[in-house]
Amino acid sequence: MGYELKEVDPETDFPEIARCLFESYEDPPQKFFSVFFPIHGTGDEARREALEEAAQRLHFWHVNDPSSYWQKVVDTDSSKIVGGALWNIHKENPFAEQKHSEITWYPNDSSREYVAQALGKHVSPRARMAQRAHVDLYIIFTHPDYRRRGVGQQIMDWGKNKADEMNVEFWLDSTPYGRPLYEANDFVYVYENVNSPERENPDEKWKEMEEKIGTFTFWVMWRPVGGKYEGGKTIKPWEQ
Repeated sequence: MGYELKEVDPETDFPEIARCLFESYEDPPQKFFSVFFPIHGTGDEARREALEEAAQRLHFWHVNDPSSYWQKVVDTDSSKIVGGALWNIHKENPFAEQKHSEITWYPNDSSREYVAQALGKHVSPRARMAQRAHVDLYIIFTHPDYRRRGVGQQIMDWGKNKADEMNVEFWLDSTPYGRPLYEANDFVYVYENVNSPERENPDEKWKEMEEKIGTFTFWVMWRPVGGKYEGGKTIKPWEQ
């Protein structure tokens, strides 16, 4: 059994990518995932519709973003997609101009407002600290049946090589589950991003979102140019 890292075929792969992505973040359940990829309703039909919408949106985002680079990890025996990654390869400062994506995956009520605030809080630390060319690992996942087999490490090795080839920094936002992998790959934690949207007068839809998602935390992690960090010596460009 082996695993091969490949670039996705955007015209055929996103339905399977979406299924693997959902199954990865549902085991163990990670509530923040609903900010990006909700299932509206219950039952098999609601899930099918959510997967279809996610695949279409991932494809749309990919083909409309020049910095987007999607990879899949394939089991060479079964040809099954067992993991994947979305990279943003930024050849210049991506935060030089403000960009806003319409939140089409939530209805136009306070649940959409909740998600907009959560996404703003999610990106704000990097918008402040990563105002240079860099490699950004935006999504990474491994199917539960294939964990601890080197799938994630293949992805990380590619990203480190790409950052070193470009002579740039490497950024990502870590969940508690991913942090050991990243720390083993020369990343240091630079910011704890506690995300808890707030509204002065929350209505029922907002309260439903609070109950469904709640407070979630990401650790903003950074690998300097060349990958060698020395505490007290390595310069953090955003502090200059």
